Amino acid sequence: MLAHGRFSEVLRFGIVGVTATLVHFTVLTLAVERLGAIPALANGSAFIVAVCVTYLGQSLWVFRGHAGRSSAQLMRFAVSLLIGFVANVSVMAMTTQLLGLSYQIGFLLSCVAVPVLSFFINKFWVFRSIPE
Repeated sequence: MLAHGRFSEVLRFGIVGVTATLVHFTVLTLAVERLGAIPALANGSAFIVAVCVTYLGQSLWVFRGHAGRSSAQLMRFAVSLLIGFVANVSVMAMTTQLLGLSYQIGFLLSCVAVPVLSFFINKFWVFRSIPE
């Protein structure tokens, strides 16, 4: 069972993730349904908007004790974004272009894979305790 502090951290991560996911889905849906954007490209744009929500939530609330300590941390966050972005766009492209499924299915698959990857990257690499 998770210790209270770890559970609280995972819960906060989940709340930030759900919020970012709602923002992501809203931007994606508007871009595809209202603007006629290609789903993979719309998903990439929506991902970038959601990343802003994620970074603010993670740095100010989830991993607040470890945020903003060095330029190395900022660089690791940028790399984690790139990894998440590539994973997210790849899942959407494979789902819609290779498998011929709807973008909503691709979004749901991304909602499972990318957050798990993101939590571990952020917890154990980006926002890990850094010696001062």
